[in-house]
Amino acid sequence: MGQTCSRKIREANFTTEPTIMKNSRSVNCYKATFGQLVGAVVEECYRWLPELITLGAELNLMKNVNSGHLMSEIGIGEIFALSSALMWAIAVIMFTKIGTRLPAFELNLIKNIIGVILIALTSWWFEGLLIPSFSFNDWLLIIFSGFIGIAIADTLYMKALNTIGAGATGIVAALYSPSVVILSMFYLNESLGFYQWLGLVLVLGGIIFISLDKSPSLDHLANPIKGVLYAASSVFLTALGVVLIKPIVESEPFFYVTGLRLLIGVIGMLLWLVITRKTIQSWHKIRQVQQWPMIIVASIMGSYIAMSLWLAGYKYTSASVAAILNETNFIFIVILAALFLKEPISNKKWLGSALAIVGVVLVVLL
Repeated sequence: MGQTCSRKIREANFTTEPTIMKNSRSVNCYKATFGQLVGAVVEECYRWLPELITLGAELNLMKNVNSGHLMSEIGIGEIFALSSALMWAIAVIMFTKIGTRLPAFELNLIKNIIGVILIALTSWWFEGLLIPSFSFNDWLLIIFSGFIGIAIADTLYMKALNTIGAGATGIVAALYSPSVVILSMFYLNESLGFYQWLGLVLVLGGIIFISLDKSPSLDHLANPIKGVLYAASSVFLTALGVVLIKPIVESEPFFYVTGLRLLIGVIGMLLWLVITRKTIQSWHKIRQVQQWPMIIVASIMGSYIAMSLWLAGYKYTSASVAAILNETNFIFIVILAALFLKEPISNKKWLGSALAIVGVVLVVLL
């Protein structure tokens, strides 16, 4: 790997001074290797993702229903849900690098606009230009889902980050899968078996252990309760948006519904800028961006590949199981941060990851 990285650097006409330390060369090598890895993943996913999701419609590997309980097996839906978690973790690592130079709202807006463009092109290529025959109720659900699940939920999440910080927000975000499970029980008539409930508890426990590792005390914050409410509301609205859209995603053209939902979210964010009179201010921030290549690649990973896989997981397996498996993005982030950002893995992270992995096994295999 080191020789390959060095050769790629030389081919790109990079020059180094003779006095550069070995550690610096190693860091550059890791960055170049990570860039090559991400580029290869994006290229392959862009080639095969539409075919895989289309193929999923022809596979009946999603679930068995036995006495009212969902009996899990490793099917295409579970694979999509886990793959979404991995792709999002890679995007998070890249966004972490970008986030120090661009505010969260503007970064999220750019990410979603790029996602809309790519999903629209994919929908046109694989599903044609004909508008699906949605009922009036379907249109209302798609618009409502996109508005609350992307525009409002993302805005509240960013307000939570600014109020109580990333660590505390991450703990509150653990409410996501329980929210989906509870909403699915009432709206979709889903239910979990004993081992799946146990797996849910273990996954949530693992996430809390990981989040506690860097979670500061809330005592010094001016509005800790408000920040927690922001985060909890964001998580609940995200869960509500995806549960409402699941029946439509199962029966209608996948990429069309996904892109339309994301487009509505973008429109909602733009309306927010107009209402708060921050359009010019945000435009100036975006114009100052210099890391466009990384932003574009990270956006492809996050708003195109990860989001498509995320909704595909909900399309081909139960919402409850997909939500639990989506939580594994915490584990992938810990691993990738250790490999490429050199963040140490503490005992809490090891324990949290182990608990979450055991929980995933229980959810998928038992």
